[in-house]
This record gives sequence, structure tokens and C-alpha cells, in this order.
Amino acid sequence: MKSEGSTETYEKLTNKYLNGDIEIEHLHAYIRSYGTTLQDRGFSASSPNNVVLGTVILWVGWMFFNGGSSLGLTDPNDGWTKASLAMVNTIVAPSTAGLTSFFCRKYITGENHEYRLDFDAIANGILAGAVSITAGCADVEPWCAFIIGIIGAFVYSSAVVLLKKLEIDDPVEATQVHGFCGIWGCIAIGLFHSEKGLFFGGGGKLLGANALGCLVIAVWTSGISSIYFLTVRHFGHLRLSKSDELLGGDIHYFAPIKFEGKVSTYTKGLALTRLNTTF
Repeated sequence: MKSEGSTETYEKLTNKYLNGDIEIEHLHAYIRSYGTTLQDRGFSASSPNNVVLGTVILWVGWMFFNGGSSLGLTDPNDGWTKASLAMVNTIVAPSTAGLTSFFCRKYITGENHEYRLDFDAIANGILAGAVSITAGCADVEPWCAFIIGIIGAFVYSSAVVLLKKLEIDDPVEATQVHGFCGIWGCIAIGLFHSEKGLFFGGGGKLLGANALGCLVIAVWTSGISSIYFLTVRHFGHLRLSKSDELLGGDIHYFAPIKFEGKVSTYTKGLALTRLNTTF
């Protein structure tokens, strides 16, 4: 593999970079001449154990959050039933979403086929189910939560594909989980609400109101975010330069302002590996 205008191969230059045998100026020149579209390189968690542990901690907190938000724990009558229903549904929906993502995500996205156990899928699947059920956690039946969780998993996986096609970088898949599944959660309560839901004879008023609310929120946040990010990009502060991205944020922010000599001068002690220094 060669870059346009360069006679050095990808592997050769990478090895020089890793061994500290390449000058900073040479590296910058190579990047400027590099016009070939790079293949997408996936990111995987450095510690699956911590990913799963963090997800479980968040999930437990989410159960109490949804139960407490029902305002039923302090009700002297039968308000506790709302709180208990919210917590049960916050167990059911994430469970089904996590399992569905675990088994189906790789077939939908085409990613991680080489993984025997895809912890990223099950972790984000659980969060997708939690987001999907939050809006209606105290107002839908557990069997509805089961369905909402399954659909939430497919919404999440499909959103991964969509953002990849749009070339929008979201390494932790926060938009796919909280954005798309959040919209699905608002739509789901309009369908499955035990009294006002479309599927329970309540008509489409709640569904329409929630759909309109999602649209207004999306327009508002997109508009404000666009103003901010376009302004930042205009002044050149939205992202690092290609060469600084390659060298890494640590060097960009904490190394001397002027780079001279060999890369190895600045990479000592940073534990750079072949994984995070390849092009």
C-alpha cells in the first residue's frame, strides 16, 4: 500500500515511526501527501471486564432512578405499585435488549464476526433497552417491556449502521443508544401505554404528542449544536491536525510547542503500541 506522491510503503513508514527512526518533518510531509482513503478501523474496549462492570453498576442505578422517578415510593396508598412496576420493567427491557444485541448485532452491522463473545454488543444492548423503557417504565406491562426491549436492540443496531454510512464518528455509540433509542422509547409509550396507548384503545393523541416532542427536541438541539460546531470549525479549533492526531493528544497538549528531531524523543514513557500508532 502506497500513498499518492510517496514511494514509501505503509508498513515501512509505520515501522520507522515505531522504531523512532523518522523525523517529525518527514512524518508531516508524508501525511500531507497521503490522499488515499483509509479503511475503517474498529475500536475495541481495552478491558471488557470493566465495560461489563460499569454497565451493571449503571443498570442497577437506573432501576432505582426509574423507580424513584415514578414518585410512588412515598405514596401512602398504593403508589408503591408504580415504583415496583418501573423497576421490574427496567430489568425486563434491558435484559431482552442485551440478549438480542448479543446474538444479532454482528449480523446487522457486519462487525465483530471474529469475536466469540461480543461484550460491546451486550453492554450497549442493555443500555439501549434501559433507554427504550425509561419513558414508559411505570405505565406499560412487563410483557410490553419485553417487546420494547427487543425492538430497542434492533433500533440501536440499525443506528450503528446508519451513522457508519453517514461517516459520523461516535466510538462509544452514545448517539445510537441515547438518541435513537430515546426516540423509540417516546414512541413506544404512545403505543404501549396501558391506558392511553394506541394498542390499548387510547387513540393516537399520546403517540402524536410524543412524536411532535421528539421532532421539536431534535430540531432545537441540532440547530444549537450546528451553530456551536460550525463556529468552532470556522476558527479551526474543532479537531487536531492529521499529524497531531497521529502523534496523539498527549504529545499535542503536553509536549513542547515546537517539534524537532525524532518521534521517539516525545514518545518515551507514553506506552505507545503498534495498535495506537498505525495509520
